[in-house]
Amino acid sequence: MSRPNVLLFMTDQQRADHLGSAGHPVLKTPNLDRLAAEGVQFDRAYVNCPLCMPSRATMLTGLTPRAHQVRTNGINLQRVFPTLPEGLRRQGYRTHSVGKIHASIYGLPNGSDPECLDPADYPESQSMWAEHRLSAPPLPYYGFESVELTTGHGGAVGGAYRQWLDATHAGAGQLLSAGAGRRPASQAEQAWIMALPPEWHYNTWVADRSISFLEDVARSDHPFLLQCSFPDPHHPYCPPEVWAHCYEAAEMPLPVRRAGELDALPPFYRDQFERDVIVSGRQRRTNISDDQLRDIRALTCGMVSFVDEQVGRVLMALDRLGLREQTIVIFLSDHGDMLGDHWMLNKGPFHFEGLLRVPFLWSWRGHFLEGARSQALVSLLDLVPALYDLTGVPVLEGDLPLRVEAPRQPPALPGRSLTPVLRGERPKVQDALVVENDEYYLGLRLRTLITERYVLTAYPGHPFGELWDLQEDPQQLWNRWDDPALAEMKRDLTCQLFEELVRTDGALPRRLCHA
Repeated sequence: MSRPNVLLFMTDQQRADHLGSAGHPVLKTPNLDRLAAEGVQFDRAYVNCPLCMPSRATMLTGLTPRAHQVRTNGINLQRVFPTLPEGLRRQGYRTHSVGKIHASIYGLPNGSDPECLDPADYPESQSMWAEHRLSAPPLPYYGFESVELTTGHGGAVGGAYRQWLDATHAGAGQLLSAGAGRRPASQAEQAWIMALPPEWHYNTWVADRSISFLEDVARSDHPFLLQCSFPDPHHPYCPPEVWAHCYEAAEMPLPVRRAGELDALPPFYRDQFERDVIVSGRQRRTNISDDQLRDIRALTCGMVSFVDEQVGRVLMALDRLGLREQTIVIFLSDHGDMLGDHWMLNKGPFHFEGLLRVPFLWSWRGHFLEGARSQALVSLLDLVPALYDLTGVPVLEGDLPLRVEAPRQPPALPGRSLTPVLRGERPKVQDALVVENDEYYLGLRLRTLITERYVLTAYPGHPFGELWDLQEDPQQLWNRWDDPALAEMKRDLTCQLFEELVRTDGALPRRLCHA
């Protein structure tokens, strides 16, 4: 059998429960629901860091943040690390990315003189693109032999999309901004109804360019990897008019939270709620009104439904071109959004389900289960080993000796292939997952262990922590960290966390000789 194609849909900051197929009480996602019905929906899929750049670097490399060194936002992924796109490219795959990549910083090093910097060293810098010092990243870009890039979010989306918009619709770029749009009645932060028509929107452009690539590659005999990556529904919350009115704010459920909850959480939670504390995903206090939260939630749902429509267009093109049967289709996101849960908003060092758990849909007609809902523990760390396994491409490990020096060395990648679950051969491939978060603004280094029943978050060097019993408390409302009844369990989970951290430590580069 020829090697399968891979179509990877990616969104930014979409919660796992923001799918119709996941049981959202209001949101409609008919195209994603059909994709779920044609394959496997993982209901317990987690990120390995709840921030854009570390999470996306993990999806490129198959390595943990501490291994690929993008430990938080604002760190470039070094080009020395092997990536999945490069591994497939070397085996004859046509590799192409449309939309957001974010493997390189959007800004520039603090205090630097932009005129003295080489644009090629900052290929996703928004200012370099805006000043037309860049028109494409250096190729191949992390293994993608061609790239049509977007940078930023909302009114600040740039890159190749903005160059297209300015060239084809003069002055339309102003319609992206909050000033050209209309604010919701509640005046919710980071929220507006975008004046730009949907047909000129970056979501539509990402789908259009993805369809164009599929039409081109359908005429060749090469297998392909297409990454179709939407900047939404990341804040700011600003869908175009038609999508902004899909959902009424009044019908939005309020966040998961309880009075007095902050008293039982580490102290930075209360600081974030009451003061303008800077964390990696936010710079403002999270104390906002229920009306504002409902507006934010309604606009978010509109953004997700807009993406759903565009995903449907790309899938229709895949069918029309006769490519569906030989293509693995995946839909996922890089992290979630608190959306008011536990009194928090956006993202940061908040290791709750709303931020850590993401959509994870896999479909390959005739090869995977269809209409399956899996409760297996999986993470984005498993994406790369699964795709190497399913494509039959050997893992790209960098420099290797002709003879293995240490036959008992660990596998190159710490994740697990999901093939046995996708094919219905096994119900799970692992019993625990690790999430890590180096929160430099707060001087914290969080490490979280997730098991089938418990979630433990340790803050080394500090007396506080979090321990959640998801069986008894699925909404994570009662922190059991200091509960004497769970003292032995906390000790056992801490030992298991240590073991998982060691097991998932990087095994690259490989040993070349004895010394």
